[in-house]
Amino acid sequence: MSKLLFSLSILSGLASFSLYNFGFALEKKAIQKLPAEKKEKTIILLKTILRNPLWLLGLFLTIISVGFYFVALLWAPFSAIAPLSGFGLIVLVIFAHIDLKESLKKMEILSFSLILIGIIVSSYLTSLESVTFTWNEWLGYAHSLGGSLLIGLSVLLSVVLIIIPFARKTKMKAYNIAIFAGIIAGVQTILIKGITVWFSAQNWNINLAIVIIYILSMLATALISTGSLQFTFKEGKVSIIMSIYNGITTLFPIFFGGFLLKEWENMITVNKVFLGLAILVTLIGIVMLSLKHTPSFMKEDD
Repeated sequence: MSKLLFSLSILSGLASFSLYNFGFALEKKAIQKLPAEKKEKTIILLKTILRNPLWLLGLFLTIISVGFYFVALLWAPFSAIAPLSGFGLIVLVIFAHIDLKESLKKMEILSFSLILIGIIVSSYLTSLESVTFTWNEWLGYAHSLGGSLLIGLSVLLSVVLIIIPFARKTKMKAYNIAIFAGIIAGVQTILIKGITVWFSAQNWNINLAIVIIYILSMLATALISTGSLQFTFKEGKVSIIMSIYNGITTLFPIFFGGFLLKEWENMITVNKVFLGLAILVTLIGIVMLSLKHTPSFMKEDD
């Protein structure tokens, strides 16, 4: 793989996470501006936002972000793309400050620095030994017992966290939903990667049924994760929820790629150590930024 294609993937990943977070912020801002009576019932809320230009613009940006994410995963491994989620969070925070005409705080600048350093180092290290797969190799790795167990047990855990409150007839915890949304979004990332591998094979008649299932599952996971995440903001603190969600969506595909797809197999030990540290630094920056900053236009119960 050429350095040019890898660089294009990184740029597409940055664009994807930026558009997603900016679009998400616009959606939330549009909902926040609605009168209380418009938000009491889901059907009324849905009818209202579907006629709201600001919300529709946000939806358009989040949809476009999926296209950029597809390009990002075409020529780069999970270990290079997943940490870029931190850049999207930076865009979200900067947008909030511009919207509220506030200056950045020192802790936020420190978080920005950690995220950017982690992204630069992880991108550089993964570019040295970037891994590509044939469709048959993908099927062998992703559909292996380990891959099936990781995805199956993760989804089972997320569903159990949702079912338990219903079984006990207790109020749903927002953090349960945040974990659920994060895992489902992680699975969505893996599905998109699988679609890119099949697309790159350029023999689009092979295993067409599997790819159709991938596409339908990708659309379903996108709807479920985004919808459930929106719901959590009425039930808990945005800062905690976003730290949980961003942490899981960053780590899940990295773990899948590193251990099951063997993205790190050809790396020398020193590079593996520094890559792990870079990912850890990025994750720390993401969690710090999520916990420290809660945009005022997204607050409901804080």
